Amino acid sequence: MAATFLRSTIGLIAAAGIWLLSLPGTAPAGATDGPFRSAASAQDAALHGQGCDVPTSFYDTEPTLPKTAEAIANGQTVAIVALGSASTLGRAAGGTDFAWPARLAVALRSRFPAARVTVDNRAVAQQTSQEMVALLDSTVIALKPTLVIWETGTTDAVHSTDLDEFRQAIQDGIDRLRTAEVEVVMMDMQFSRRTHAVINFERYESVLREITNANNIPLFRRHDIMYHWAESGLFDLMTEDHAKLHLVASRLYDCIGQAMADFITRGAHHGVSTPAVSSGSNK
Repeated sequence: MAATFLRSTIGLIAAAGIWLLSLPGTAPAGATDGPFRSAASAQDAALHGQGCDVPTSFYDTEPTLPKTAEAIANGQTVAIVALGSASTLGRAAGGTDFAWPARLAVALRSRFPAARVTVDNRAVAQQTSQEMVALLDSTVIALKPTLVIWETGTTDAVHSTDLDEFRQAIQDGIDRLRTAEVEVVMMDMQFSRRTHAVINFERYESVLREITNANNIPLFRRHDIMYHWAESGLFDLMTEDHAKLHLVASRLYDCIGQAMADFITRGAHHGVSTPAVSSGSNK
């Protein structure tokens, strides 16, 4: 009974995208021009100056996205669709305006103002990979996107989805998107010391790595990036202060959005096409 209750509780936490993260002294993304202006502090300003950079080692062995990067660099229309669950919806931060897809759009538009970039958030809380794939044609491919960023694995891990079923669903989704001539980025789970203590995410992360390697498509290693931020002292993942959760999540999603903008535009320069051949992943 106790074990069932614990797993149900953790499942609800994971499904809601609430990871008990902490970033001391933070304000949400957009704090200087939104309703959270009063939450900004000198400490937060210093943190924004420091940024939330990601070492190139997290990116440099991943395949690139020549079609998307070239279109952005050359000021073309670029439609991006974000597919995922609760953490992509941004519930912990207060809604989609503060979610990482919205922050990604802001980052790309600020860096490449000539490009006409849209980021359509099509996430649905608690969806498994199989459920996402079942709706690909109607909710994603019908939009004719240039790029799909597919965040998945969390709900499957929470529900202990069979690994072969998980693997097949991811492969089916990649095949459908490639048939539609859509570039794809996979995104793995968030990192949290508490949830990882009771849910086995590692098996699903390994499958994502296996599938992306086999298909030569990039994996945005959100789990490892967040772990790096935690270990470097940028985030305190063990805080007990739930009142900070909203602000913490806002800052986290802003960092993820910025990092994703870096990731998908690697090699892009204004008016200069990126290489037409993707580099392979040897991870």
